[in-house]
Amino acid sequence: MSHVLLRKHRGAAGTLLVALALLTASCASPPLSLYTLEPSDLPSQAAPLARRSIVIEIRRVSVPDYLDTQDILVRDGSTLQRSAHGRWATRLSLGVTRYLTGLLAARHLGALVTDQAQIETPDARISVTISTLDITSAGVATLEADWTLVPRDPARPTRRQRARFVARGPVATDQDVVNLMQGVLTQLADAIAIGPLRS
Repeated sequence: MSHVLLRKHRGAAGTLLVALALLTASCASPPLSLYTLEPSDLPSQAAPLARRSIVIEIRRVSVPDYLDTQDILVRDGSTLQRSAHGRWATRLSLGVTRYLTGLLAARHLGALVTDQAQIETPDARISVTISTLDITSAGVATLEADWTLVPRDPARPTRRQRARFVARGPVATDQDVVNLMQGVLTQLADAIAIGPLRS
């Protein structure tokens, strides 16, 4: 009987030691950081909403399914490496949509550029489909995208464009990866030509 009790005590002690070791390891690991895509060139003062007679709606950007998560990914050949210490604060498609909306709003101060669905038909809707958005371990970011601008005025043509963008930089930290992502998305925003929407 004493041998049985001794084995039970040893088993309980072993379980306690494993639990303590796991708790110590979890306490020693660095905290998880959440990252957002934030436009750096937003104006400090924008025109009042009442003066913005043109409304441009940005539809939710489409990204490849395997990227539309909160994981920060870096490609190494055919392998995707997930960051152990960083995550996007939201799904990537939502973050990219917000980022592009902010960049386009900064470039078109006379318009209300929004990613919120409008009750009334806006002057234009912009849809963006990203087919490639890769950041490699060699520090090369590649973005391939198609976008369509559909004006409310049926007399104006629908504009369709396609382009490929590349940015280079370090990828030693999660912030480096975020910076590269912002670099290629900024190039995309620069390429989206809205032009006149009214006569």
